[in-house]
Amino acid sequence: MLTTDARTLLSALLRDLPGDHHVLTLNTGHAMSTAVDVRGEDFDIEHPEVVERLCAAVTRPSPSALVLRTFTDRVSHTLPDGTAVPIKLVRGWRVGEHTLYPLDEAEMFDAHCTDAASGEPLPPERGVEYTSAPEIDLSSFDELR
Repeated sequence: MLTTDARTLLSALLRDLPGDHHVLTLNTGHAMSTAVDVRGEDFDIEHPEVVERLCAAVTRPSPSALVLRTFTDRVSHTLPDGTAVPIKLVRGWRVGEHTLYPLDEAEMFDAHCTDAASGEPLPPERGVEYTSAPEIDLSSFDELR
């Protein structure tokens, strides 16, 4: 069960984004993920504690990062067993101080296609489109605080 703060924040995050199935990954020094399915005005959330942790991260000055993978209806490729693999839109934000700071397409590509240890380029993940994150209006979330 989500708190009112978490529900309001998640609503603001997903309000204008396409798709109903998402995977939200939050990194506050320790990465954690949850599946989020939009069900009309409600959500089905695999691990609600991840969204609650996002609420806490938004209100702190310590650096955090949020990545959202949105599964589309478009097919990237089909596996040998016939399973259709959807195209995923990947976008992200820096998090903190009551703001989600959107990252652009190039920043997302660089973050996901660069080896963290060596700095060498990595090939893009098959079926992924790196996209610019939109600005998210958190005024309704801030009103609760």
